Amino acid sequence: MNRKASGSAFKAWRWDGRSIAPHSGGVPLSDRGFRYGQHFFESIAIRNGKALLTTEHLVLLAAAAKRGGFPFARSLSKALRRFLGITSLPDGMLRIYLTAGAGAPSSPIEATGCYVTWEAQHFPTEHEITQGFRLVLLNKPFLGDAWGEKSGNYAAHLEALSSARAEGADEGVVLDAKGYVFSCAMANLLVWVRRGNQIIPCTPPVTRGARSGAVMDWVKGMMILKERDLRAADLRGAVSMAVTNSRLGVMPVVSLDGITLPDLSCALTLARSYLKDHGLLGRP
Repeated sequence: MNRKASGSAFKAWRWDGRSIAPHSGGVPLSDRGFRYGQHFFESIAIRNGKALLTTEHLVLLAAAAKRGGFPFARSLSKALRRFLGITSLPDGMLRIYLTAGAGAPSSPIEATGCYVTWEAQHFPTEHEITQGFRLVLLNKPFLGDAWGEKSGNYAAHLEALSSARAEGADEGVVLDAKGYVFSCAMANLLVWVRRGNQIIPCTPPVTRGARSGAVMDWVKGMMILKERDLRAADLRGAVSMAVTNSRLGVMPVVSLDGITLPDLSCALTLARSYLKDHGLLGRP
């Protein structure tokens, strides 16, 4: 079975207990995913009619469900894998939402809802990747818990991105109350630092609050990547940097707070490897 997209820029499906079926309605108002923001999500890039890094995304969704006490039935996981394997859609972002379902506040989550959406999306061209991203260090720290959780409580991420854009940057680096780096507002952060004669790639640790990401998992499969605590001074002394998420893939960073980074080559080589590995190199 092959699902072809029409000219619509948005499509939706839902788990009906047997399969991921087309859906023309919304999330029920009784669903705690709507009422209280009790849901987890994963965003999957659709490129060349293929869903990228599906196994990694479903593993991350299952892990989030376990942490949150959400049942994630094997039948649902199997249906999602089948759906992602046979779906043929134009380039865009597919998002899977796992909701808490109906129930009173703090009552056990017994029957989760699952909704899938697709919408057309612009992906960076090779030229845009060579131009890179401009980052700023955000002054306002994140003071809560679970910064890296992809859940219905995303207000802090949106505020951080808006703050960065207001300063003329593409993304902003978020710190915790102690001055340690979490990640960017909507992306993971990869930093190449110099230690003696070596240039070492590293990323903020998940235990510190950084989000887990499918593209970052791909990066870890390509190189020895150190998880280490990073502060603003480490970023200012970095040789090279990149941000990663499902829409951007690997995006090199050209500047931090208006200061050009010394070397774009580390990040650019990795970005091209990501494109090549997914059959995207040379696409317009």
